[in-house]
Amino acid sequence: MQARALIVDDEDDIGLMVSRILTKEGLEAEHVNRITAARVKVQEEKYQAYLLDLNLPDGTGFDLIPLIRAQSPHARVIVISAHDGAYEMQRVEEEKVHSFIKKPFTKSQIIEAIQGLESR
Repeated sequence: MQARALIVDDEDDIGLMVSRILTKEGLEAEHVNRITAARVKVQEEKYQAYLLDLNLPDGTGFDLIPLIRAQSPHARVIVISAHDGAYEMQRVEEEKVHSFIKKPFTKSQIIEAIQGLESR
């Protein structure tokens, strides 16, 4: 079965770029740019990885984590954000986020964060 990833980022160019990276790595990738749309996807679909921006027009990526954990407890949660202050790092730790990737990021950082998913 092909692993699937949901990218939640309000910057469409970043969503598209990350989608391309994941697709080349053998994952099926979808991108949404709002928390509202992401909530629907999380409830209706199964993903093995969630790549979340923190600063979105209708909330924060942290808002999605409880729903993700309830729907897909074994999914990998990866935060991609320019915000890496003490508060964000504390939340990342509390939420047991798999990886934190600071914007701007490199292709290799994305690949490293999803390594092993393509064989699930």
